[in-house]
Amino acid sequence: MSKSYKKLITIKLKQSKEASAFIMLMKEHKIRIFNLNFKQSEITFQVAHSNLSLLRRLRKKAKVKITVRYSEPERILQKDMVTAIGIIMLIILPIILSRFVWQVEVDAATIELEDEVAHYLQKEMGVEFPVPKKTFLSDNEIRQTMMKEFREFSWVHIMKNGSKITINPQLAPKFEPVPKVNKNQHLVANNSGVVTHFQIERGVRQVEQNMTVYKGDILVSGVLQHGDKEIIVGAEGEVFVDYWLETSFSVPKTIEIEVLDDHGWKYDVNWEKIGTAIEQMSIEPLKTFVTYKPYRMFHKKKEKISEKDVETTILPLLHEKMISSLPLETAIKAEKLLHVHSDDDTVKGKVLYLINENIAQPHPIHQGE
Repeated sequence: MSKSYKKLITIKLKQSKEASAFIMLMKEHKIRIFNLNFKQSEITFQVAHSNLSLLRRLRKKAKVKITVRYSEPERILQKDMVTAIGIIMLIILPIILSRFVWQVEVDAATIELEDEVAHYLQKEMGVEFPVPKKTFLSDNEIRQTMMKEFREFSWVHIMKNGSKITINPQLAPKFEPVPKVNKNQHLVANNSGVVTHFQIERGVRQVEQNMTVYKGDILVSGVLQHGDKEIIVGAEGEVFVDYWLETSFSVPKTIEIEVLDDHGWKYDVNWEKIGTAIEQMSIEPLKTFVTYKPYRMFHKKKEKISEKDVETTILPLLHEKMISSLPLETAIKAEKLLHVHSDDDTVKGKVLYLINENIAQPHPIHQGE
């Protein structure tokens, strides 16, 4: 086959008198025909691509309808309806699918923790896929819920990559106790309170549950009485008590906050990629045809805080600030708003917290004790 006939196109038309006249016109104009086939009521054949413009003029003259399809195997994008629909779907489908969250991956320190967090997301928080991005939980909701449920988390990183969200919880650092060289010690109270429970590793308990203790009292003795003998065994462990802690607060009456107006994804379409794909006969350039990135729009708003807003707005913030300032195992069991008042520019008040904390502090055993 000569070079001019390497690019072939396939022609299809229905058998009729007009079709016979059309083929005779092609013969008169010396258009070379390849692979002529008659199947039931259809005629198919191939001609050189260079004859396409002449072929269309003859079609109009013979008044027949033809279907043109490129038939060379190395051609990827055909100039027909199927290819056009395919390109349209290739453009539209990624845009539609990118508006959903299809996967949430948990990247935690251990496999067991990853399974536990993933199970909590599905069973307790009701996360099912796919879910529209507009209705999916916000980063703040996920983070607050996780840190409330898993007290060992110090922070929860949330990373978004297209339709995939990765949750990376960070465990609070574990403070390894410094090995005590000298075990000759008591455990004494560094604060006053009512004893709730013990976690004693060694020593002799000197107080009972529900007993009120005061600062400086010996909670666990490091001396064991055995008849007339005293054996120093040392004291180790924790003694938890409840005590009330009163704090004061003062906040401006007018605060400025940022309110979320809109959020979503911004799409950029590079139409030049389609031309590049056709020129290169490849779909590779279409992979970056549509690019998108998240956006959020805020506006600043001034709000006035009244005495009625303290319980709903101020107390939760004070609670988080208080719990972050206390040791890791400390818990806030209750809180009471004592009183609140406001003047021209500030809101002031006092809050009473019921704290449960380990108050056991090592105290060396001196000779004669």
